[in-house]
Amino acid sequence: MLVTEFGGVALEADAGWNYGLVASADELMRTYADMMGALLQGPVDGFCYTQLADIQQERNGLLSFDRRPKVDPSLIRPLTQQSRRR
Repeated sequence: MLVTEFGGVALEADAGWNYGLVASADELMRTYADMMGALLQGPVDGFCYTQLADIQQERNGLLSFDRRPKVDPSLIRPLTQQSRRR
């Protein structure tokens, strides 16, 4: 199964469209970790996070509009690369 869109969490400081809001980069990391943990519990063969970078009015990326990380990429990488639990 492919999950073609999940995530969509924005920092409260970023005005614009999103699926959910968090107050800080730390909370964004916790939310990302929780979402990845839940996602990888299921029969998922691949996924696409929504969205990598902010664009126009959409402010729910892991990177800002000018491509600066909102959280340390070295913290996101191991969560994203963890093995799926079967």
